[in-house]
Amino acid sequence: MSNDNNDNIMTETGTEIETETETGTEMLNARISALQAQNTGAGGAGDPDEYHYPYVIFQLFENKFAINCKYVVSIEQASPTTELVNASNEFRGISYYKNEPMSVFDLRRIFGLMSSEEYIRAVADLPRRISEHEAYARELLAGAESDNLSGLETDPNKCEFGKWFAQYKTKVLSIEVRKEMDKIEPLHEKFHNAAKTIKGLAAAGKPDEAAAHLAEFEIIKAALTEEMAGLNEALLQNVAELNIILQLNGKKIGLVVDAAESVEEIDDIQELPPSVVMTDYIKRLGLSKKDKHIIFIIEAGEFSAKLENN
Repeated sequence: MSNDNNDNIMTETGTEIETETETGTEMLNARISALQAQNTGAGGAGDPDEYHYPYVIFQLFENKFAINCKYVVSIEQASPTTELVNASNEFRGISYYKNEPMSVFDLRRIFGLMSSEEYIRAVADLPRRISEHEAYARELLAGAESDNLSGLETDPNKCEFGKWFAQYKTKVLSIEVRKEMDKIEPLHEKFHNAAKTIKGLAAAGKPDEAAAHLAEFEIIKAALTEEMAGLNEALLQNVAELNIILQLNGKKIGLVVDAAESVEEIDDIQELPPSVVMTDYIKRLGLSKKDKHIIFIIEAGEFSAKLENN
């Protein structure tokens, strides 16, 4: 086991750089610039490998990855690319950073993941989740009078939407999507809690009281389906991607990722056994110093090697 990190990263003024998660790219870029200046000032024009840098932590699908920030020039909103004829599927194309052309790698393609839009349509699949809640409401309506609701699940975290929502809301999201998520969460809980009340009254032999709550339940259901449709639209309109721009062997290289999360230390960095290494781009992993999540470490040099071989 190896760990090439120091616990205290010092700025040029001698104050410790904090490691709390910051989601704004401007703040992340400022932290990266401070570290670049600190290490350049400490060692002049020497080999950057002699000095210490923490890692840029970013998200890709449901996993966290990291790349040493000594290679990172900036984190920007992904810009349009021009595709290359007969290029490897790993390349998104050619883009520009400050009038300098750069090759852009699509990390989702590299790791065999669906695109962000494909994920929204195929995994989140909110039109289907809406249909499921409408079917749920019909089942509740049909069973309320006959006390035939024993199999009806009323936990909002156990329906397919609830399970997806609990996982997805922890991601770094756009302001528009976060706003929709914040609106829909209490409404979804209210929907299932209302169903729980009706189910309990029916089970207690009080069909008239159960029926009296159905009108309110229908209003909640209508509001929920409307908000779910709004969330689906917000997700599709805010498919945000970032470009982590690297400087490698005198060339700019872009990595398309879902979101940049923080600049921080990584604990317990370990080499992966050769038998489990599935790609040259990931040969090590570690643990987030803050929350102990597993983080896959990207080998920056492999992108230079890929360009040289194509």
